[in-house]
Amino acid sequence: MSIITLTALFLLLSLIPFNSGEIDCRTTSWWVLQPFPKSVLQGFLSKSKEHLTFNSSNPLAKYMKADEHPVYFEFNKQNQCQQSSLPPVIANATEQTFIEFKLQIPYLIRKDKTVMLKPLIYQNSKLNTFATHLVYGLPAEFATMSANFENYKYSISYEHGLVEASFVPLTPTLLPFGSPGTANFASFIDANISPWLAFPPLSHTKCASNLYDFPHTGHIRPVKMTLNIIGNILQDIPQGTYGNEGNQPLGAWQIEVSTKITSTYECP
Repeated sequence: MSIITLTALFLLLSLIPFNSGEIDCRTTSWWVLQPFPKSVLQGFLSKSKEHLTFNSSNPLAKYMKADEHPVYFEFNKQNQCQQSSLPPVIANATEQTFIEFKLQIPYLIRKDKTVMLKPLIYQNSKLNTFATHLVYGLPAEFATMSANFENYKYSISYEHGLVEASFVPLTPTLLPFGSPGTANFASFIDANISPWLAFPPLSHTKCASNLYDFPHTGHIRPVKMTLNIIGNILQDIPQGTYGNEGNQPLGAWQIEVSTKITSTYECP
């Protein structure tokens, strides 16, 4: 199949109502929970289509100052992503692997229910940024990105801004999910329980979820992180250098896991 034909097929499939099925991927990533002042994060909430407030009684509140709230960074590489509702031949032909960064704010309250907001996404695939807008209504931007899991480095370049993250493993190898010494990873499991908000075009606000099969396919290990932000590439997050020591409730972890991204559904 020629590149032109394959590209046309990708674009055609992007217009199929993806809410008829789910997307299956193998996720390789570094996940980080990092506290920031609520006054900084309020800018993201104010720009949302929904009225959102901070859940100050969230499980991580006791590890932060009273005026802080966690941000959940995902430095992702999504591997072999397939649309589950497609016939196998088409699913295999349109399988995609791409780099993706997500800035997320968990533990927000919408109509007395806990939700997650995804106010900023970068991807290195124009097709995927288009599909992310079309299907979920999320603010995805195309950027120059690099994810090097051998040298533990990750970068994003967008317009005049730059993100550079480096990681130092705290164990020699990835560990099976639930291994001794990995109890602090439970913070990430809890942060992913609530659905995230989607804003599909020509529709009202809906929800969706990422379902991670950690019990059967998950491998994890704690890492130290150094994050350098230059310019306003992360919008309301100020430029500067941030650190995370890794094996703690507000920590940093390397993960590998099978992931299912649901179609949109009515929020609880």
